Amino acid sequence: MSAAQLRAGRVGRHDADSQPGLWPLVGVLLSCLFLGYFVELDHGVLSSAGFSPIFALLLAVYDAHAAVLSTLICCAAAFWTNCAPIDGVAARFGRKPMIVIAAFVLAAAALTIFVYHDAPLAMDEYAAVFQSKVFAHGRIAAQLPPYLVKWLIAPGFNGVFLFASPITGNAVEAYWPGFALLLAPFQRLGLPWLCNPLLAGGALYLTHQITLEITADRRTAGFAVLFAIASGAFVANAISFYSMQAHLTANLLYAWLLMSPSRRRAFLAGLVGSLALILHNPVPHALFAIPWLASMAIDRGRRKFLLPLVFGYLPVTIVGGFGWFLYRNGIGDDLHRAASSLSGFASIYRWPDAVMMNARAAGLVKMWVWAAPCLLLFASIGFFRRRRDRNVRLLGWSAICTLAGYMFVVFDQGHGWGYRYFHSAWGSVPILAACAMTGNSAASVRLRSFAGANAILGLALLVPFQLTQMQGFIEWHQAQVPAPIRPGNDVYFVRPAGGFYIGDLIQNDPNLRSKDLILFSHGSQRDAALVHRYWPPATRVAWGPFGEEWNLGPIDQRRRTRADPHLHFVFPAAPVTRSR
Repeated sequence: MSAAQLRAGRVGRHDADSQPGLWPLVGVLLSCLFLGYFVELDHGVLSSAGFSPIFALLLAVYDAHAAVLSTLICCAAAFWTNCAPIDGVAARFGRKPMIVIAAFVLAAAALTIFVYHDAPLAMDEYAAVFQSKVFAHGRIAAQLPPYLVKWLIAPGFNGVFLFASPITGNAVEAYWPGFALLLAPFQRLGLPWLCNPLLAGGALYLTHQITLEITADRRTAGFAVLFAIASGAFVANAISFYSMQAHLTANLLYAWLLMSPSRRRAFLAGLVGSLALILHNPVPHALFAIPWLASMAIDRGRRKFLLPLVFGYLPVTIVGGFGWFLYRNGIGDDLHRAASSLSGFASIYRWPDAVMMNARAAGLVKMWVWAAPCLLLFASIGFFRRRRDRNVRLLGWSAICTLAGYMFVVFDQGHGWGYRYFHSAWGSVPILAACAMTGNSAASVRLRSFAGANAILGLALLVPFQLTQMQGFIEWHQAQVPAPIRPGNDVYFVRPAGGFYIGDLIQNDPNLRSKDLILFSHGSQRDAALVHRYWPPATRVAWGPFGEEWNLGPIDQRRRTRADPHLHFVFPAAPVTRSR
């Protein structure tokens, strides 16, 4: 090959860096492409026909509106060419990350209360909250009145989200208990709304530290923090009660410990990994960890750290994972054990069909919409520019493995903000995107100005818009049943067919301490018999498609007992007589 050809090859390889306006153009085109997904949805190959109703609604309505705003932001950012103020913001974030992190934690805690209403929305969230309250009071299983289990837990949810025995009344969450253990101290202190914001603060600190270790540049680390807080997916999961924020933080800590391993750090990484395995199910961490384990096994210099890593995994995984699995499956009768088998491997994973491929395509779109505008583009640039760095490669492969692993999951995720199935590896994205923010060439400066403008406008406009969407949806969902009458207590009998995912509102405190009870309806006759058995003066005050609302009078019907000195509903041990 001639010198001229070699020079031509170098020019070809760096062609993108020699054209400052190329990446803004690519970003605008990609934004339009993802916006076009919503235009074409259900008009051809792209179909939502097999999606769960909640997934289809959040995608086609809420995410579609956010995609329009994201595209407009991207187009506006393409005209911003002054990099100096953006570099200044990133540099301040990089020099004083703890101030930014503290402010974010305080803001997220407030948003948990005022936007998320300090309560789980979906049953995935409620299961962990239920179990955390049990742990917070020093117990492993809740003790429900056995004959009321079918009222307290919707039948279709027993054996899927919770395991509750109608024989003994014992009840636990169906998932592995790691996140409930993390949440339990906050429940004990009456601060459950602080758990995920603090975990998000830890994730921001790790994002800063990992980026700083990779690039040795504080401004670049500041970009990583900016990209994270400017992304709706990160903010939304930080204020929710999903375990995905814990997955993200644990996986980042795991990666940070293994970036410069020693025997001690490898053992600690194993401990962190074991907690990540049992947060709610082992798949999210297993997919993230595969590249790190494979790299350590292949690299002779790092192979000596593999044994301490494995030893770190064993104790918590055996006790908290498999021990819990055996204990949980011992609760209930043969019917519940049969129900639990439905969530086995064969029913969750299979070769992708058209419906699953459409769900994964929708997940990719949700990833784009719920990140800072064009953030996935910047992450791709950063990965390819720094792919010779071992840690960058491993972070990229963790993200790829997570995406690929969920290709074979039959579910579309249902509820969730952003692409929830990817969120365990989402921490890689702002780090990789920040890796593209280095260099002083004209193209690098132009890329930083474009990326920074996207992030700042996303933080100012897109994230508040998505938070408003979340708040509106949660308030609409809760408004499907009437507000309780005060003073006193109300008992609701909910018919899941009478509303949109209204069965998810059947969420009762495991100790029955809440002022009101929300029960599964077994028909008006049996519901009325139950109320009059325990609260004869009660009156029916509302009825409709949702079910019925009964008011128990102005005097609080909850009692204190020797077993529980707090106010709670007390039921006699005798079974309820069934009406014919």
